[in-house]
Parts: sequence; structure tokens; C-alpha cells
Amino acid sequence: MKCKTFLMAGMMFLAVCLFACSPSDSSVQQSVNEKLTASPGVTAEVKEGVVTLNGEVADDAAKVAAEDAVKGVSGVKSVTNNIMVQAAVPPPPPPAAPDTTIKVDSAATK
Repeated sequence: MKCKTFLMAGMMFLAVCLFACSPSDSSVQQSVNEKLTASPGVTAEVKEGVVTLNGEVADDAAKVAAEDAVKGVSGVKSVTNNIMVQAAVPPPPPPAAPDTTIKVDSAATK
């Protein structure tokens, strides 16, 4: 009976130690912000190790790069990527060709 009690006490102690050793949200937030300096327009919020990314970037590659950079931070459990990709601006239409049709003067044909 004493062996089971000591075993349970040891497991509880180990669980408390592991939980206490995990980085705080504020330290994870600081590390995430450092990683996102290369991603202008992107912000992050950290809550219980879950990072939520927000903002707007120029293309999908920038969106994926921001998420990948944050995933490698110690203490990050998961990433929710809410980054929006800016719509591509279509190129302006080509200039209209000059009107080359011949206009017939109705008075001249009578």
C-alpha cells in the first residue's frame, strides 16, 4: 500500500513540475513577436500556448512563412492562422486603339 502511495505522490510531483516548467504566455508572446519582425502587417496573440495570427500580407508565401516561423517557437502548442492575403490588383487595361472606321457624311451621299 505504501508503494502505491509513493508512486502516486511521485507521479503528481512530476506532473506539477512539468506544468510549472512550461513557458508563460508572456514569454511565448515575446518570442513570437521577435519571429514576426520579418513579417510586417502581422500581429499575434498568445493564450494558453495557442497563437492566433492576424493581419494582411501580399501573398500566400508570406502567410505560410509567418505561420512556419511561429510554429518553431518553444511553448507554442498550436497556431490559428487568420492572416488575410491582399487581393491582386489587376493590371490596367491596354489603351484603346484609335477608331479607324470611316465615317460617311450623310449630306455628301445625297
